[in-house]
Amino acid sequence: MAGSNSQGDLRGLVLGLLVRREMYGYEVATALSGRFADGAAAEGSVYPVLRRLERDGLVSAHWVEIGEGAPRRRYYVLTPAGERQAAAGAARAARPASAIARCQGARP
Repeated sequence: MAGSNSQGDLRGLVLGLLVRREMYGYEVATALSGRFADGAAAEGSVYPVLRRLERDGLVSAHWVEIGEGAPRRRYYVLTPAGERQAAAGAARAARPASAIARCQGARP
């Protein structure tokens, strides 16, 4: 089930970005595009992930009017549940790095 793993990884990356600040969808996709060999793959996957995160109660969204003649933007922000999940994901990611450091003789 490689697809579900990569979707889970993308969910974690999106949550990690939103920990820093609220962002609109294209901004999230652009930030993630450097993490994928094909930047378009990130953009095509980000919007469904954002919708699922919102449906799951991990992010909330609101529209912002940018200005006359400019399209409005849908900004996403973590909910308290999303903050907890992002923190749990960060803790899981830190464990392997800490274990590797210990194996290499460094102090984490």
